[in-house]
Amino acid sequence: MAANLASLPNYTCLESIERTVRRPASKKLLFHDRIHIEVAFIEAKEVFSWPGAASFESDLLQKIPEAGVSGAGGFGGWTRALFGESDPGFSRAGECMAVDRRGLQFNFAVPIASSSYAVEVGGGKAILPYAGSVCVDPGTLDIMLLEVHAEQIPAPLAAMSETIHYGRSRIGGADFLLPQDHDVTVTDLEGKENRSLTRFTGCQAYTSQSSITFDTARTEAPVPPPAKVEERRIPAGVSLDLKLETPITFDESAVGDPITARLDRATNSSGGSIPKGAKVSGRILGLEQYFEPEKSFLVILEFSSLTFGDKRALFRAELTGPRLREDRHLETDGTATLTGMSAPATPSTPSGLDIEDSAPGTGAFRVHEGRLHLGRGLRMIWKTQSEKP
Repeated sequence: MAANLASLPNYTCLESIERTVRRPASKKLLFHDRIHIEVAFIEAKEVFSWPGAASFESDLLQKIPEAGVSGAGGFGGWTRALFGESDPGFSRAGECMAVDRRGLQFNFAVPIASSSYAVEVGGGKAILPYAGSVCVDPGTLDIMLLEVHAEQIPAPLAAMSETIHYGRSRIGGADFLLPQDHDVTVTDLEGKENRSLTRFTGCQAYTSQSSITFDTARTEAPVPPPAKVEERRIPAGVSLDLKLETPITFDESAVGDPITARLDRATNSSGGSIPKGAKVSGRILGLEQYFEPEKSFLVILEFSSLTFGDKRALFRAELTGPRLREDRHLETDGTATLTGMSAPATPSTPSGLDIEDSAPGTGAFRVHEGRLHLGRGLRMIWKTQSEKP
């Protein structure tokens, strides 16, 4: 593994993360979401970006919704720690199984003095000791499975464990041992289970031209220089009447996915007019499914630029309407109710949005139905805000 790490080039993969929260004992689902991000291992460090973004963001993990558990290190940090900086020493512990393959097990333990295992609880950060095991292929000596569990865990947590499966992937014309999936499970003192399952796909050598998406073929061919675009910023206070172009469903969409809309009404700002039909680019920042006290979905969106002709207008905006005027809730028979009148819950466009408070530059609304389908043509009104301080 040390030799594998030493020869490993900078590389990048797609992360598909599925997070759940389950009730104690019954294991009934309370929360569910999915996240798409791009992760790269560059100069022995993990860095992250949204799919298709032009650059990596140092604080991207802080933008992931806090409702579920999140973990880093599965992409390359654990192997770097165990076979590099921590060097805990391993003891033979018999045989093991990894995905129906028999292997040799080696145990390890890392004291707090040598640990870099950090966990954030209640707004604070703690460094924890940890222990675990690796399951090694006896023929190739490749690690097939890594299991880690934290020790001396602070309240209100009761247990925290991580499991990573490894396999050979081709990067830049050679085969390297890379993580295939990363499973993090955290249980609190009440028995509530938070789980995050990450799958790594589409790995490739990282170059400054690397670009990764979830729905197109990928290539490392040189990217042609972009056409020159006149760029300006829309000032605060401008109303943008939009219609959604990209359908959003819980089954097929995820946090991090890019979305588009169209400006449905021409508007004017200090920099000039923006025509009806201008393309508006944004991203899904939250797509959360809740099961109590009623079934509902929380949708969080961000729009940040308009393009028309050879011009691009950047902006920061909040969702202001149209607001849902009727009381809506989901009956036990799966029908959506509006002011006492029942109708089957369908993917039809709602008459308004149940808008909730959200972070500056974003818009959040709740959908009180058994399934989520926001179709093309969904109307949204956004109001531009001042730039970040």
